[in-house]
Amino acid sequence: MEAYIIGSGAILTTGAKAGATAATLHAKVDPFLARSARAVAVDFESSCQADLRSLLVVVAGWTMLRFHERVIAPLAAGERASLAQVLAACARGCGQDRIHLFARWLPGGPLCAEIDALGVELVAHSLEAIERAALVSGQRFSRFTGSGSTMHRINGIHERFASGGRR
Repeated sequence: MEAYIIGSGAILTTGAKAGATAATLHAKVDPFLARSARAVAVDFESSCQADLRSLLVVVAGWTMLRFHERVIAPLAAGERASLAQVLAACARGCGQDRIHLFARWLPGGPLCAEIDALGVELVAHSLEAIERAALVSGQRFSRFTGSGSTMHRINGIHERFASGGRR
């Protein structure tokens, strides 16, 4: 049986061009994960936490408007937010005390301590736990299949393929 995490949220970026871009995720995962993961964060790009520049945060079953009202607006009201504060805002915004993080890296001690102090449980998963995913953001469409992905531009549409090129 195929199972998906389907939700709306935002791609959050750091640095001089920091911001939030609305996004929708369809991620094929294990059926248990699909049923239990409501607040989700995905780092498709970084190999370690220190390299994190862009993070997708979504809530399963939500619209973009609801995500903006419950997560982005409260975050935007503050001057700055740490990674732990962003993850906690996503979880709390949807009434959860847990957020699932999919990445190629494991969260470091300081991040775990800070998010724990905020009363949110961080559940880390390997990025490979997502068998494949489609990400729609603005005028971009990305597709991810497994590890070793690269970006290709095709007629203005961006698709992310694993090195095996599965579609």
